[in-house]
Amino acid sequence: MRHRRRCLVGLLAVVCAVVVLAAGCSSGGSSEGGGGVGGGGSASTSIVGSGGGSEGEGAGEAEEDLLDPVGCSNGDFVKNLSSRRSLIGDCEALVAFRNSFMLQQADINAPETRFDPDWGDSDISDWAGIEIQDGRVVSIDLLTEFFSLSGPIPPEIGQMESLRKLDLRGNWALEGPIPPEIGDLVELEELWLSSTGISGEIPPEIGNLAKLQYISLSRTRLSGEIPAEIGNLTELRKLYIFETEITGEIPAEIGNLTKLRTLSLEDNKLTGSIPPEIGNLTELEYMHLGDFDNYRGDNQLTGSIPTEIGNLTKLEYLHLGGNRLTGPIPPSLGNLASLEWVSMTSNELSGEIPPELGNLSNLTHLNLRNNDLYGEIPPELRNLSNLATLSLGSNRLAGEIPSELEDLAEMNWLNLRGNDFCGDVPEGLYRVNEFFIQDDPSDNPSLGSPCEQDTTGDLQ
Repeated sequence: MRHRRRCLVGLLAVVCAVVVLAAGCSSGGSSEGGGGVGGGGSASTSIVGSGGGSEGEGAGEAEEDLLDPVGCSNGDFVKNLSSRRSLIGDCEALVAFRNSFMLQQADINAPETRFDPDWGDSDISDWAGIEIQDGRVVSIDLLTEFFSLSGPIPPEIGQMESLRKLDLRGNWALEGPIPPEIGDLVELEELWLSSTGISGEIPPEIGNLAKLQYISLSRTRLSGEIPAEIGNLTELRKLYIFETEITGEIPAEIGNLTKLRTLSLEDNKLTGSIPPEIGNLTELEYMHLGDFDNYRGDNQLTGSIPTEIGNLTKLEYLHLGGNRLTGPIPPSLGNLASLEWVSMTSNELSGEIPPELGNLSNLTHLNLRNNDLYGEIPPELRNLSNLATLSLGSNRLAGEIPSELEDLAEMNWLNLRGNDFCGDVPEGLYRVNEFFIQDDPSDNPSLGSPCEQDTTGDLQ
């Protein structure tokens, strides 16, 4: 009897319980003696639901009883044998989330209502949008379909050290800055804040997220510059920061992201040159630094296209259109055998079209329209057997239109307007569905006339 009394007292006090259980006190016959956290039974992998074991149940069920209850609708836990100190911090952060946010309907005149995600006294693993693993919150997904969260991201988010995914996408009424405490989420792998109303600068503390693989801050009101600390995110695979108010230069530290596969920085207010360090991103498959509409966009990148771009041998998509880039198209672009889509339209590029572009056998789209390119169309373009779109309009190209373009059997769009071609149009090009060559006599005025040569032998 005295032994059973000691066990009962131990279960009411955290420290005493651990000692008694370690001594094998469960032999007293009580259903509460199933062992400590991490012991036998089904409760060793995650938080379990409410409901205790009864007389005669096994050690696993008894252990579950010791771990309950875990509801925290008011930010409080019943401090039981396990204490759950880390999960209490998660609970406090979730309650701060709930208290920070209101809900706004898509109708702008609709009143805000209280954010009530059905987070009650039930087990946290049953809460909408919350995922638990090994007794910690690892994922928050608060995407709403017909409503938007309204309010700021609370700084208590930093308490959730085990969080691996934070997804608030689509909450257009979300407001305020990204709290610097976000840098405390050292296990974070995915950060999705796109299509929200967040504003302010990207905090440099974001560079603490060494395990981050995916980050999207697009279609927001963020401003300021991209912090150099972003170069610390060496596990990053996809970086989306487009359609924001971000200014300044692309930091050279972006060259540290050697595992990056997607770099999407279009439609911001970026200035300065493309850093040559971008050539370090040898895993890159998608790069968009331009404008969606292929016209002069918000980004105003200047300087030349770095020759180091030729190192990106896995690149499939390259969009630099709508900037103020100058200088020639680097011949090293011909090294990118995986390229399928290229746009450099609406820049100030000059020089001749490099014949090395003929090496891009997978290319389906080539848009060099609205630049200051001169010289002839290189006949090597005949090798682009998969090319469907070729847009070379509004340049200073001259000479004869090469008959080799007739070999491009897949081509259904060809724009040669706004140049100064001479001679006859190859007959086979008229089969192209969308063929643009001359709007009026002032467009390609020498077309149909023999190409003349000056005393140096150059075509005029």
